[in-house]
Amino acid sequence: MTRYFNDIAIGEEHELGPRSITEEDSLRFCQEFDRLPFHLDRDRAKESMFGALIASGLHTLSLTASIVVDGFISKTSMTGASGMESVRWHRPVTLPNALSVKLKVVDTSPPKPGKGFGVVTCRLETYTQDSSLAMSATVSYLISSQESA
Repeated sequence: MTRYFNDIAIGEEHELGPRSITEEDSLRFCQEFDRLPFHLDRDRAKESMFGALIASGLHTLSLTASIVVDGFISKTSMTGASGMESVRWHRPVTLPNALSVKLKVVDTSPPKPGKGFGVVTCRLETYTQDSSLAMSATVSYLISSQESA
C-alpha cells in the first residue's frame, strides 16, 4: 500500500536496516569516489588518527539513503527531495560493519496551491552494529498528496 502525504504524521518513527558493509565494498566505493589514504591503504590508515581502514563518510551517506529508500520511501508516493541539512559524521564506520537507520518525521508542510505534494521532513540517524551513532542528517522529501489519476 502506498502512503501519501496525509498518511504520514509528525512524530512517527521507523527503524530501518540493517545493511552490511564489508572492507571490499568500502574499497570499491573509495577507489571511485573518495581516494583518501585512510580509506584505501591499510598501512597509512594504521598511522592515521583512525588506526585502521574506515568507510568513507560519503559511502555511509549513500548507504543511509539506500536503507531509507528500501525501508520507507519506496512505500510512499515520494516525487523528489528538496534538501538535506545538518549532515554530521559522529564517528567513523569501522569495517566490516552493519548500518541501521532510525527515521523520525519531525515536520510536515501541506501542499501549496497548485502543487500536488507536501513536504515531509525527516531526521535520520545512522547507527553501527554496536549501536554507536555514526551519522545524522535532516532530509525534506516531497510526498504526493493524492493518487495520480
